[in-house]
Amino acid sequence: MKYIEGRSGRIVLARLEKDEDLILSIRKIAEETKITSGSFSVIGTLSKATFYFYRPKPNPITIEEPLEIVACSGSISKKGEETIVHGHIDVTDSEFKSMGGHLLEGSIVDAMAFVSIIELEDGNLSEIGI
Repeated sequence: MKYIEGRSGRIVLARLEKDEDLILSIRKIAEETKITSGSFSVIGTLSKATFYFYRPKPNPITIEEPLEIVACSGSISKKGEETIVHGHIDVTDSEFKSMGGHLLEGSIVDAMAFVSIIELEDGNLSEIGI
């Protein structure tokens, strides 16, 4: 087991609008607010979701229909100069069928999405491989 300890810093709340990419938007917020380590959660809706299951090898799928984000959380870290946004998502369709996995770029906001980011001060998630 690996872990780090730190203090929660700023909390950033954002409303994403229709047609914004979920991962790219979270990365942009982190870069503009200079958050280099933290966690995020999201609620809202998507018109397109792209994700994969990690075994036996990643095989991304894209679902294009109205979807409700049931759960979405992840981490923000830095690798060199690059901001890394790593997330997992669970969505449900209009028939309440749930599906999800490792969140990828190409997941597009439908009506809106609400993002909460908690900054980790005095620690860097990349130290434990996140």
